[in-house]
Amino acid sequence: MSRDSLENVGLYAHYGLSVAKKLGGSLVEAFQTAFSIDGDIRHSYYRDKGLAHAKAGRYEQAVGTLDPIWSADPSDGEVALHLGIACTKTGDVVRGLELMEQALQDNPDDMKIVTVLGLAYAQNQKYDLAVPLLSRVVEANPLNFNVRFRLSVALDNLGRFAQAIDSFKIAAELRPAESKVPRAIAYCYEQMGEHEQALPYFKKANELDGA
Repeated sequence: MSRDSLENVGLYAHYGLSVAKKLGGSLVEAFQTAFSIDGDIRHSYYRDKGLAHAKAGRYEQAVGTLDPIWSADPSDGEVALHLGIACTKTGDVVRGLELMEQALQDNPDDMKIVTVLGLAYAQNQKYDLAVPLLSRVVEANPLNFNVRFRLSVALDNLGRFAQAIDSFKIAAELRPAESKVPRAIAYCYEQMGEHEQALPYFKKANELDGA
């Protein structure tokens, strides 16, 4: 069976389920309206399919599937977010960040979007944009080590070494056995010219590496 045929089978199954749900209400009304919803059913089917591609790491397929879905409804924050992620993963970083920024603008309190965009900024070395978003995330979820560490790295790269050290120390409390944290603290002290302060952290990192 061809790929197009398989797509149609899935679409018709999705369509049939939606019609069946409508039949649970007024039978006559459902029958009259069941055949006027093809556009909505198709949109819903390919939306779900595109999101599934993105969440499974099939980013090229996600871009191809979600692009027309987003074009039809740019206010869909979940589609914008996952299309943005897929774009960044397939090399179109500028568009990916723009999509995620639009998703955040439309959904400013959605912490998932705040987190993903903050991490994307950090990954693409836009540290000045990453810090305020990642700060929001660690305030809302203080036990998230990965975001805490990324925030600390962003502060370090901005030359805000004292703040970075304070943040790295919180990360060290969350994961005491993680050698990269005391090493990062040591490097911050070194960049501040405080060599004596750096030494015990280098020593701690080496001890953890050898444990």
